[in-house]
Amino acid sequence: TGQPIVQHKISAPWRQENTPSVHVYDDGSWWDYGAGVGGDVIDFLGYYYYGLQYNPETHFTEVVDRIGSLGIKPLPADTQRTKSTPKPPKRNVVSLEQIMDWHERMPAQRRAYWHSRGLLDRTIDEFFLGWDGRRYTIPALYRLQPFGVKRRQSEIDDGIPAKYNQIAGSRAGLFNADCLWTATRCIICEGEIDAMLLSQAGYHVVSSTAGAGSWKEGWAELFSHIPEIVILYDNDEAGREGACRVRASLRRAEIVTLPASIKDVGELWKTGSCTAWLAENL
Repeated sequence: TGQPIVQHKISAPWRQENTPSVHVYDDGSWWDYGAGVGGDVIDFLGYYYYGLQYNPETHFTEVVDRIGSLGIKPLPADTQRTKSTPKPPKRNVVSLEQIMDWHERMPAQRRAYWHSRGLLDRTIDEFFLGWDGRRYTIPALYRLQPFGVKRRQSEIDDGIPAKYNQIAGSRAGLFNADCLWTATRCIICEGEIDAMLLSQAGYHVVSSTAGAGSWKEGWAELFSHIPEIVILYDNDEAGREGACRVRASLRRAEIVTLPASIKDVGELWKTGSCTAWLAENL
C-alpha cells in the first residue's frame, strides 16, 4: 500500500473522536487507526452507512445499491482516462475462524516448540499461536480482526535453516496493539516472540510485524495518551537504526539497549537472567 499523505488525514464519520485518525493512502485505500478497520472506497461508504457494524461480506451488495440510487451522472464520453492504480490488497488475509482452527488443532509436539521459545501455555492461547500443517503461525490481530499472519518454517522438519514469511496480503502493523488502550507505560520491541515474552512478564508491549525498519509515522498517534514509552529493539545495526527511527516520531520515548552479548529478548531469556535484567533496566 502507499504511504500516508498527511493532508489526507481525516476524522472518522462513523464514530466520535477528538483527533483525526483515518489515513487515506495514495492507492485509494484507507485505514482507521482508532478503530482498526480499513479498506477501499466501498468499505469507507459501508462504514459510513452502517458504522462499525459494517461487514464487507454481508453488506457489499447493499452498499453498491445505495451508491446506485444516488443518481450520479456518468462521465462525458470524451473524458480522458487516467492511469489506473493497483487495487488495494484485501485487508483480512485469513479469517479468525481459520486462525482459531490452526490454534486448536495444533498437535502437542508443536506446542512444545513454543515452550522451547519461553512461552507458557496461557501465552500460546492468548495470542492464538498455531500450526497450519507445515509451518508455525503467529497471527496479528486488532480487536480480533486479522491483518497479518507470520509463518515460521521449522528447520527440524525440513532440514533447512528456519525462516519466517508472511501470508500473502499481510500488511505492516503493530502486534498486540490492543494493549495500548489501557497502557500508562509501554515497550516497543522488534519481534513478535520478544513481544510475547515481555507481555508474559507483565509489560504492555507492541512490535512491528514487518521488522526493525518498518515503523510508520502515523503509528505515533496510538501512543498519544501514554506518558512513558521504552524502545527495546534488537542489539544489532538494523535494530539500532530502527530504534532511532521510532524515537524520531516519539520524542519522549527512551531507548534501552540490551547487554552487549545479547541480540534480543529471546536470547536474554535463554540466559536465565531475563526477569532480573528487565526489572533492573525497565
